[in-house]
Amino acid sequence: MRPTTHEYDTELLYNGEVVTLGGMVYRGRTVLSPGPDMFLPLERWAQSVADQLSGPVSWRAISEGEVVREGTMHPAP
Repeated sequence: MRPTTHEYDTELLYNGEVVTLGGMVYRGRTVLSPGPDMFLPLERWAQSVADQLSGPVSWRAISEGEVVREGTMHPAP
């Protein structure tokens, strides 16, 4: 049996604006599997971008217009 998944509108923000790097806009739809690490892919994504930008990057998962989960990742020291 295939596990249930959830699809969210997702975005990464830097200084309150959606991140754009190399012409790529970091906003879209993301399919995540339920569980305790459900939002870990978004945290990793934000961490990678925070390291590139050398500043904090926030992420959001939105469903039906409501923020379901959000967080901020800081660049590695």
